[in-house]
Amino acid sequence: MTTIGPVIDEVVEIAQHNLKRPISVKIWTWEDGTFKVRAKHWYPAGTTTRYGHRSVIQYHSDREVVKGYLLEKDTETDEESLLLEMKLDEISDPVPRKNEKGD
Repeated sequence: MTTIGPVIDEVVEIAQHNLKRPISVKIWTWEDGTFKVRAKHWYPAGTTTRYGHRSVIQYHSDREVVKGYLLEKDTETDEESLLLEMKLDEISDPVPRKNEKGD
């Protein structure tokens, strides 16, 4: 965790700058050293609409890109639609790969 900690901190900082509070953060790690960080905020459906919105900031070490997403969810059918996707930043993967060629 100490190797990926600075990347997690940077993704959380980007999320704090771009998302409303409260923010939830989830981290996935895999045996090959890849990892994903996702921060999100949910805007619930209002009293006059059935659509809620989710703002997401996500980083995956394989892609080395921080992306932002805006999704709309129909709370009656549970269907979700991507409304917006944008690149926010690039962060190098700090984890050396076990299975890279040349090892």
